[in-house]
Amino acid sequence: MALRRFSGDQKYSKTATGIDLNRRDSGNWRLFYVILVSVLVIVVAILVFNRHGLIALAGLRGDVDSISLSIDSLQTEIDSLESEIERIMNDSLYLEKMVREILGWGREGEHIVRFSRSDSTEIPF
Repeated sequence: MALRRFSGDQKYSKTATGIDLNRRDSGNWRLFYVILVSVLVIVVAILVFNRHGLIALAGLRGDVDSISLSIDSLQTEIDSLESEIERIMNDSLYLEKMVREILGWGREGEHIVRFSRSDSTEIPF
């Protein structure tokens, strides 16, 4: 087999062994792209499915929203209780009304009527 010499101007050049250098370079690039795509797929999978990933983040956002609603309702309840405390401390008529309702007290000369519910559902006749 005779060795031929090709100039660098030619598009395809062969070595003495007959290996196409451009084809070998194309295989290297193909391998590089396969490895690059594989790494990107692994990175995306880790970002999405990790316990600290995007799916977990979406779940945590839902938890934050529900806890924020709970905080808002509790703050409303706190405000209501604070206003009731203020009213009890400053309004003697309201305090007397609450004591009479809760403890069942009455003023002198008043009659207190208490209704009790029976445990049975039958109506006695």
